[in-house]
Amino acid sequence: MTNLPPVQSEEINGSSPEPPAGVAGGFLAILEVALVATAGFIVVPLVLALFGVSPHSILNNPTNMVVLLVSEATLTLLLIRLLMALRGEAPSKIGWSCSDVLREAGIGLLAIPVLFAVTFSVKVSFQVFFPYWATVHNPLLELIKTDRDLALFVVASIYAGGLKEEVQRAFVLTRFKESLGGIYIGLFLWSLFFGYGHAIQGIDNAVGAGILGLLFGLLFIWRRTLTAPIVAHTLYDVLTLVLYRFSIMSS
Repeated sequence: MTNLPPVQSEEINGSSPEPPAGVAGGFLAILEVALVATAGFIVVPLVLALFGVSPHSILNNPTNMVVLLVSEATLTLLLIRLLMALRGEAPSKIGWSCSDVLREAGIGLLAIPVLFAVTFSVKVSFQVFFPYWATVHNPLLELIKTDRDLALFVVASIYAGGLKEEVQRAFVLTRFKESLGGIYIGLFLWSLFFGYGHAIQGIDNAVGAGILGLLFGLLFIWRRTLTAPIVAHTLYDVLTLVLYRFSIMSS
């Protein structure tokens, strides 16, 4: 990546509200992180169940899965905005900025080869050293059987992956930076959690996701803006889906 200066946000310039201090501030930050991490995947399945959508049908129906992902992402984004509004915080505090969008998008684009190299390395490492844990079937990707399924998952990957997960990560890292021991502790813990959240796709994919989450977080810390990690995450997810679909069609 080119050695470009990071984008400055309101928080860096000192115009953001001061976070709550002391034990109370830490407890509030923990509560916020826990809500942002889990609320969507607790509330949305319960609501879907009221409409007769069971967990089994979600895991076996691409439309239901996309509804779950998009609904969870929407709830999480609204919750983050609400929590920030209650503190009087602007979106720019977590890197939401329109400054130098093209340059930051270019940096996100340059990260794509690194992300695929990491994924490939993890896959090969598991196949060589831990073949028992190497994934043969990915239950999420295997939901993509038609072009319609691909289109649905592309939309979900852009919104729930590229947008929601990076806003969520930025929010969590900001809370750790201010009240929970530092941004790098938050990055380590959130990367573990991010990897665990992909465990349904297999242990090797969970490890790969955790490492990718670490890289997305480092990109956010370096650039101090959401544009680069959102672009990198979105393009990585979309390209993965498209490549999988074409590999199935050609086999």
